[in-house]
Amino acid sequence: MNDNGSQMKRSPTLWEHLKAGFVAAHRRRPPSFYFLLLIPVVLLLGARVFQAPVSPRRFTLTLTLILVFFWVVGAWAVNDFFMIWRKHRAEKRAAYMETLGNPEFMEQLGRQVKHRRNRT
Repeated sequence: MNDNGSQMKRSPTLWEHLKAGFVAAHRRRPPSFYFLLLIPVVLLLGARVFQAPVSPRRFTLTLTLILVFFWVVGAWAVNDFFMIWRKHRAEKRAAYMETLGNPEFMEQLGRQVKHRRNRT
């Protein structure tokens, strides 16, 4: 307690700051970021199958898991592409509607063009 009777707030530790930063960074990262981090790990783990002789069943299982993983990554990438494309189109339309699509802006632009034509 302070001299005036109010409670002092405890300042967060370094670990609490790091944890809060990690949580905030995790919220804004898309899942595709983590897929990109996993690709080298999957490739390294899958390379062991080709180095040493293994049973055909284990080889088939490992190769199937790798192909399924890369199919999921590819599908996710296509989904991200279309999501970005749709967002781009919506923002492009919003920018158009703020300028040339706005009737007030077009009237003002037409008046200025007529005014400049009449001056010359």
